[in-house]
Amino acid sequence: MSKPNSRDLILKAALQEFAEKGYDRTTVDSIAQSSHVAKGSVYYHFSSKEAIWTALFESKTQRLLEITIQSLNDHNTLPQLLCHWIDFFWEEQDFLGLFLSEAWRDREREKLVGEFLNQLLQPVAAYIPEPHRHNESLAYALFGSVAVPTLHILKSEHPKKSSLYQIAQVIAAQFA
Repeated sequence: MSKPNSRDLILKAALQEFAEKGYDRTTVDSIAQSSHVAKGSVYYHFSSKEAIWTALFESKTQRLLEITIQSLNDHNTLPQLLCHWIDFFWEEQDFLGLFLSEAWRDREREKLVGEFLNQLLQPVAAYIPEPHRHNESLAYALFGSVAVPTLHILKSEHPKKSSLYQIAQVIAAQFA
């Protein structure tokens, strides 16, 4: 396996720093220190802390989009799609917390997040069986009904992924 490059190290450290301290209390210095790279290397790859956040957001959401498209292309059922989302959020719990807490910070982020959600949820909306009305809103509701309970359960004393799979079954049954 190849050695991670400094950009990847910075993104990994930034996610950890943002998750532990929050966006506002995280500094470029702390990201550089955590990633074991020089501060100049951080600025070589990213113009600002916000640019780091954006790159992190784009890399993680791209993976979620790939998982979603693959699931739909494989003709998975709605419960299976929701379980794929649960698996992603379970593995990327720091990102999930960051996404839910920081995604709507300002108009620029709101635009970025809106574009991502539109790209992610348009194919999901088309996948929701008829005769449901407002499929686009339902797709957003599905996303929220997986993301928020996953974060809640991850933060509980004894997190169990199986309870999330049960929730996915109950939610998807509403569309049967």
